[in-house]
Amino acid sequence: MRLELDPQSDDRLIAQCYRVHGPFSAADLLKAYDEAPTGHQHLLTLEDLGQALYTSMHASHYHDLDSGDWLLAAGIDPGWLEDGYPREDLSVAQRLHIRRLGFGRLLAQTSLDSIFAKDLRLDEDSLAELTAANADLVSQLDGECYLLRIPVQRPCESLYGFANGYFSCDLSPMENFRLAEHLEDHYGYRLFGLGASLIAFRRTRALDAQQAATLLDLLVRLYARDGNQSQVRELFNASLERELLVLRYTE
Repeated sequence: MRLELDPQSDDRLIAQCYRVHGPFSAADLLKAYDEAPTGHQHLLTLEDLGQALYTSMHASHYHDLDSGDWLLAAGIDPGWLEDGYPREDLSVAQRLHIRRLGFGRLLAQTSLDSIFAKDLRLDEDSLAELTAANADLVSQLDGECYLLRIPVQRPCESLYGFANGYFSCDLSPMENFRLAEHLEDHYGYRLFGLGASLIAFRRTRALDAQQAATLLDLLVRLYARDGNQSQVRELFNASLERELLVLRYTE
């Protein structure tokens, strides 16, 4: 595997963007993920990058994560703005500061419980797709894949650099944050990657029996529908034995 810094990366990504050149394995990606320098976190782009970038753009606009009357009220330097919007020549650090504030004003109104109000229940097709992704995430990656290096302290904060969740039936960027925060704080699962539908986490420690049972119940509650509880439980019971846990944040 080879990483190549993209000097003119897509402006919808607030990060240093490293193009991932293959061939590579999951072990290669995990090794690169773990090598983030101090003060940074890594986030991998997953499947269907074009669609993920499209919905990321619309999600940030819809939720005013980088724009709106709140910018000046939040103390953003007027010199950073042009016609009320962040200037295109701002640094990654400046853009990320704005995005962090944009998230913060909405996170105060978002709890973990809100994720259960969305209909993420798996049907036959989405269950098969998620089973395949958990068995072999590399096979699901877009042909154009990036390792994003984002100057944040916590893995869940990597979402500042690649916010997603646009459609009303999807988890919003803030709900994705609350999910990632909860898995990180309570179970040691660190945000690993994000795509157009998938969100992946890397296990950093073994769970005891009670923790595993509680997490399994949470995932079944979020993704099972009448008639497939046993299949969904089987999927995630197996996934919790692996280093990578792959979920969906879309309907």
